[in-house]
Amino acid sequence: MTISPPRIALLPDSADSRLLTDLTSHANDLSEAANALKGAFSLGEGSELWEPLTSHAVTAYIRPFITSNVQARLDQMSEIPPVPLELLSVHDTIRKYRNTAVAHSQSELVMPLPLAILNDEGQGRDVVGITLTHPMPLAFAEHFAALIAAMENIVDQATEPVLERLRSWLRTETPETIQSWRQPKVAFSEDADFSATRRRKRDPHFMFYAHIEPLSEGENSLEVG
Repeated sequence: MTISPPRIALLPDSADSRLLTDLTSHANDLSEAANALKGAFSLGEGSELWEPLTSHAVTAYIRPFITSNVQARLDQMSEIPPVPLELLSVHDTIRKYRNTAVAHSQSELVMPLPLAILNDEGQGRDVVGITLTHPMPLAFAEHFAALIAAMENIVDQATEPVLERLRSWLRTETPETIQSWRQPKVAFSEDADFSATRRRKRDPHFMFYAHIEPLSEGENSLEVG
């Protein structure tokens, strides 16, 4: 029986392959932000999921602009132009909103209060704690969506010449050379052991968690669900 070679291969380390990795990571974060905001729009501003979805969109959008141990910041890459001037104020507002209201509870958009509940005579009857919050308004969310779309377009445009250079180089490589390239590492573990403590490195390593059913008597395989 003839065994066919694998139909995909991991590109070896180079300046362009690292650049493609970083741009792909940034594109994924921006796509995650766009999808979260799309979900918020579909449910409406009055939905109880409006705030968590818009907040997640903010978190995902800002990831490319934060210093990381594994990738270059999007706004510090020479291939990426600045945020469009007409959307710069939206970008700055999102960055501050993430820092004061989403990642940390320091904004005046959130007001926790210790309240006394009084009876009709004005005497104290009970004490409660309540929190007033102001989610992202729909009108601003629409500007935010335009910002995400603009940044996605910028990343797509910056990625295309990198892909073309790598495609041209790939055509010069022999099958024997390609077969010698490293493969990404994938490890499997029980979903009960789920953890996010291990940091991503340049050397590709992916951790897959799944529920593994125990073997019943007479079975000879594991079923992963």
